[in-house]
Amino acid sequence: MFDIGFWELLLIAVVALIVVGPEKLPKVVRVCGLWLGRANASLQAIKNDIAQELRAEEIKQAFKKPDDLPDLNEIIDLDEPSKPKATTEKADNESLEKKQAEDGK
Repeated sequence: MFDIGFWELLLIAVVALIVVGPEKLPKVVRVCGLWLGRANASLQAIKNDIAQELRAEEIKQAFKKPDDLPDLNEIIDLDEPSKPKATTEKADNESLEKKQAEDGK
């Protein structure tokens, strides 16, 4: 995130030792550690809340999805007219052939 390496941390520690002093440095490090821990815990709680809201939204969309899909009966009704149409075309062709055969006689 911040891309801080070993040498940067060492420089920060030396400056903190010079500014704060060796007596107060352990207490300052402890307090900074507590602050960082609290900030990390707050950040993790926020991430969890966001993830939970996203999961809840996905579940809501999943429940709405079947309502958006067409009814199964409508799909069946759409498929059925195509089948009789093909059979009626065959029947029409057969009747046309019969008429032609009768006319030819």
